[in-house]
Amino acid sequence: MPQNARLTRDRSRSIQAVHNTPRGVSQTNEELSRRAISSIGGFYGSSEVLSYFPPRFPLDNASIVETIVKEVLQDTRTKLQNMLTWEANWNGYDSLTPDRDAIKHAENWVTRLYLEVADMGRVWIKPNVIADANGDVVFEWWRGKKKLTVYIGNESAEYVQIWGTNIESEMSDGDAEPISKCRALWLWLAS
Repeated sequence: MPQNARLTRDRSRSIQAVHNTPRGVSQTNEELSRRAISSIGGFYGSSEVLSYFPPRFPLDNASIVETIVKEVLQDTRTKLQNMLTWEANWNGYDSLTPDRDAIKHAENWVTRLYLEVADMGRVWIKPNVIADANGDVVFEWWRGKKKLTVYIGNESAEYVQIWGTNIESEMSDGDAEPISKCRALWLWLAS
């Protein structure tokens, strides 16, 4: 639901939201909306003209969130897009060219993960981004002794979770597609 912000007609020049954030929207989204409205007030607040002719500024929550996500993930997205220029044998060990569909899937997957992390109110850790020899995209995160690696194919996402050197008792792996699993993996990494 779009929001509109406008200056009040009185001389206080405070900004108010005409439509409230719909129920079910995360606190992160409400905070982004509040900051956007505050920014509009800071920019236009000193104008004498606006006390007589209050403008209406449409604020589409989805576009605000999309802009924030693009900014936060800019480095990651750039690395993914750069993979499209890699040729076969890019690492000198007969590796395949990174798969275009895997790159697209990886961009969607990491965006979805970021939105989940933000929704949980957790800090985002930039991933290391690389391709593997089979043309899949690989994301890696480290925090202390913990390491999370996610392999993204054109239709799959699989993880390896490591918290020590014993492969029997300090590592696990599985499907990283379900959003509930993404949440659990991030909570584990961030704890």
